Amino acid sequence: MNRPLENKPTTSSSGALGADAIALILAQAGRSAEEIASLTTLDDADRTAEKQFSGEAPTLATLFGRARAVELDAGCFRPSPDVAATMAACLEFLLKRKKDGGLFDHEQMLFAADTIAGLASLGFFGLAIPKTYAGSGAQLGDLGPLLRALTLIHPDLAVMFEVHNFLGPVTPLLDFGTEEQKQHYLPRMARGELLGSFALTEPGVGADPSKLAMTARRDGDRFLISGVKWPITNVLYGGICILVLKLDGEGLPRGKDSAMVIFEVPKKDNEHFRMVRNRLTAFDYLWNARFRLTNYPVPTDALLGPPGKGLAQAFSSLAKGRGGICVNSAVKIFRLLAQLIQDPAAVERRSEWSHRNKSGGWVAFRSTFGKPIGQSPRIQTWVGQATSHALASRSLGDVCFRLAANGVRDETMGMVAKVYATKALLQTAIHAYQIQGGRSVHVDERRQAARRGGLVGPSSQPLIENYIGENMQEFTIATVYEGPNPVLADIGAPNAMTRGIRTKYLEPIGLAEAQGRFGWRAKAAFGWFIVTTTLGSLNPWPGTVDGIANLTPEKRTLVQKAFHRNRVLGRRILWIIARYQKTFIEQSFLLGDEGGIFDQLCHSVASMVYCISFDTSHRDYAMVAEALDMEAELSLRRRPASPQLQHRWAAIGRRVMDPDSVLYKDLIADIEVSGIPLDPRTIDQFI
Repeated sequence: MNRPLENKPTTSSSGALGADAIALILAQAGRSAEEIASLTTLDDADRTAEKQFSGEAPTLATLFGRARAVELDAGCFRPSPDVAATMAACLEFLLKRKKDGGLFDHEQMLFAADTIAGLASLGFFGLAIPKTYAGSGAQLGDLGPLLRALTLIHPDLAVMFEVHNFLGPVTPLLDFGTEEQKQHYLPRMARGELLGSFALTEPGVGADPSKLAMTARRDGDRFLISGVKWPITNVLYGGICILVLKLDGEGLPRGKDSAMVIFEVPKKDNEHFRMVRNRLTAFDYLWNARFRLTNYPVPTDALLGPPGKGLAQAFSSLAKGRGGICVNSAVKIFRLLAQLIQDPAAVERRSEWSHRNKSGGWVAFRSTFGKPIGQSPRIQTWVGQATSHALASRSLGDVCFRLAANGVRDETMGMVAKVYATKALLQTAIHAYQIQGGRSVHVDERRQAARRGGLVGPSSQPLIENYIGENMQEFTIATVYEGPNPVLADIGAPNAMTRGIRTKYLEPIGLAEAQGRFGWRAKAAFGWFIVTTTLGSLNPWPGTVDGIANLTPEKRTLVQKAFHRNRVLGRRILWIIARYQKTFIEQSFLLGDEGGIFDQLCHSVASMVYCISFDTSHRDYAMVAEALDMEAELSLRRRPASPQLQHRWAAIGRRVMDPDSVLYKDLIADIEVSGIPLDPRTIDQFI
């Protein structure tokens, strides 16, 4: 199975000038050798990742072309009967374990061993693996609802599933592995014998993976790997990990020497391998670790995909992971709202009035200035805003999964989804913290004792998780995983939005000037593109809504307004590019800054995707569509929330807190919430 490494010259895609030309242009712009190496490495990885997908990114079509709304429809959840049965069995098992208190090993701060074993026997770890390799064959678009359900049971379950499947190793093996590699690893992963992880991050590298330090050096029919990876989630002893590293001594050009390697993690430390678990303040029931390899031998046939393409392959996997973070963030927003609205102490009766019995939580019994805090207009506004953002985030995540399942790489959509949803989650968490007040910092002493292994004997009193206060770090870390939000907004998204334009127009201009020519032809082509795009942005009907379900006149109007906003943003993007051609990289923050074009795009795309996807004409959901549209229009004009928008959010908030409303019944009523530590209504029992 050993394969010789190839060292072929880089071939550029149609219309592209290649990394050498880019380096020449950057050098003329006064960039240092280190900056040129870093930027050309990332650019080459991005362009290579593009080739692994087909089809035009529909978000870019809304910016610079004529959009088709049906391409941005989240679609329907239609798993096969086998997949649906496996999902149902796994969720039922997990709910029973949670109810019985057997979900976790509190002493080890991990999921209990028999929880993992039970999930493995039910096919949980093989859901996203094709039947050919002993899995269930779920499509990527089937997994959004599953991730939502896992997040509600416990968010660490969803993270474990995502790391195992989307980042690695399932997705990289399916996308880049040989048939022999797939046959060797995937059935064992499907059976839960090998739990997977993905190792890109290193100390000091941060958001710039072009500076990888872990190195593989050929030694006969094996590689000797040295370096440190940190922090890596789910990298268990005896598991499997995908390493993204540099190949040394293979004659590959600097910046094009990355690779992916399949690493079977040893069952214990040895002279070549040392691992230390990280103690985290978020995702604390997952194994997260740092590890060092010192001349660790792996066979050369552990190379996954072609040499020199490791970063491109990693970018491909990261794109799929962002949809998962968006889905998880939306669910956590709903859980935060439920924690405020539901009464954890209420007794639920099996009747048509059970929803009413569960309402009346913190926003109802906490009184401020003579009335429940939930009657405050500010609180109603916060709740309505969070509900609107969560529904939009849910649609964004589902669209990301559907596009990826269809082989479309819409990098801009993935970044919009991740940034929009995680910012909404963080904002909601801060508001929820403020609403719950000082109770957010209290902990259940018995739960702390259980975590330290000091709780002895059974008790009828449940262990209480302070969901809002204890998980603030988890709500915050969502803005960092799969790329920190500022990096995605200032660098990633501007690159994704403008890569095609830079390739087709700016690079020929830059190359001509670097060679001492004026580049009349290239500049004329770019000027003509700006003119036609600007004129196109004035078109009152910049997209088609054919094929969209439940296309009411109001829905048609809202979608077309979103299309028009995006064309305006596309025009602004072109003007910025035209003004800052040679220094565009330094000026990219103009697209990503808070309140800037990328921020405006997030609001516009969120409104557009939600309006396209929601298939009910109920007034509650129509109010959400109208609120998202208002917010996007105000963002386009860089204006704060208007009184009209705040009134709309407040109306939505009142509906969400009303146990008889559709929004409450659909979004809040069935969410299980944690108790309140030192519940102030029963404070006497604690003193």
